[in-house]
Formats: sequence, structure tokens, C-alpha cells
Amino acid sequence: MAVRFFAVQTLFCLVSYTLAQQSCFDSFVVIPARTASCPTPGVTPGPGTTGNADPTCLVRNLPTVRRDDYTYFPGIGSYKLHSQKLPWNQARIACEQEGGHLVIINSVAERDTVLRVMKAQSPQPSYVSVGFHDLYEEGDYVTIHGQTVSKTGFNEWSRGEPNNWGAENCGSLHLSGGLNDHKCNAPLPFVCELPIH
Repeated sequence: MAVRFFAVQTLFCLVSYTLAQQSCFDSFVVIPARTASCPTPGVTPGPGTTGNADPTCLVRNLPTVRRDDYTYFPGIGSYKLHSQKLPWNQARIACEQEGGHLVIINSVAERDTVLRVMKAQSPQPSYVSVGFHDLYEEGDYVTIHGQTVSKTGFNEWSRGEPNNWGAENCGSLHLSGGLNDHKCNAPLPFVCELPIH
């Protein structure tokens, strides 16, 4: 079954490459089941099992392809400022289409790095969309990966924030270095992050 799926995926990649002239072979890796945990959706595997009867499983989006349009900071991450202003959800989707995600700030060092990326832009944006929100429950800020902002390693808000002024449910970073809540449909520049290589 896994071999047939791999053959279909390979054929799809070849067609995609022909049409878009862009390789997709870097977007997946086949890993032996002994070294990977590959649960079947909706099924809880027992101890020591993968939840997959096939000897291999497909792990998507590993490894991330290094991109020339991102700035790399060793030991911290890789970032790209999009000066095009988009609503928060469209910015989230744009980052995912590049193989990354809206930046999640995990430390003061990472915040300072993102500020460097912002300050390198001319003109400098006052705010950029970042990867947190309180769309599930008012005042319960979580990252796009489901972690609470208080547990990310960076939880410094701009003065008077978050204030939910006019139903602000999406996250941003101010040029001063503090977090902010803003209206999700307000178009802002945004910063994407790729996993560290």
C-alpha cells in the first residue's frame, strides 16, 4: 500500500514539476516504520506500534527546503518580512505556502532578531502579524500550533495591551518590541518563519 501511494505521489510530483517547473520531491520523506511514529488518523496505536500495517509511512514536510528569500540567523531561525499587507488568516496561509508559518516568538533573542528583520525594511512597518490569536476563547492567547503564548518563552506585551479594542483577536508585534492584539481583518505586513536547518 505504501509503495503504491509513493508511486502515485511521485507521479503527482512529476506532473507538478512539468506544469509549475518547481520540484516537490523535497516536501516528503519515506521513513522506515521502526524509526518513525506514524499513527493512523482516528486510531490510537498501542505501545511500540506505528498504527500502520505497512513497513513504511509517509512523513510530510520534512526536511524544509532552504530558501534564498529568507534571512538565516544561526541558532535562532530563518525569517522573511512580507511588506504586502494581508489580513491575518491570509498571511498565515501565505507563510504555509512557502513551507513555513507565521513567526512564533519564543525568546527575547528571537524577538530582537525579528525586529532586526523589520528594521531592515524601508519604510519600517509599525506592526507585523505574528502567529498567535485568541479566536477560540477571548483572552486565551494561543499560537498557531496550539501552545499558550505564556508558555512560548516570550510574553511581553506593549503598554496597555492586549486591550481587545474593537474585537481584536489576532496577534502582532510592534516595532517597539511588544506584542499586540489587532483586528484579524486589518491588513498588516507579516513575518514568516522556517524551521531551523
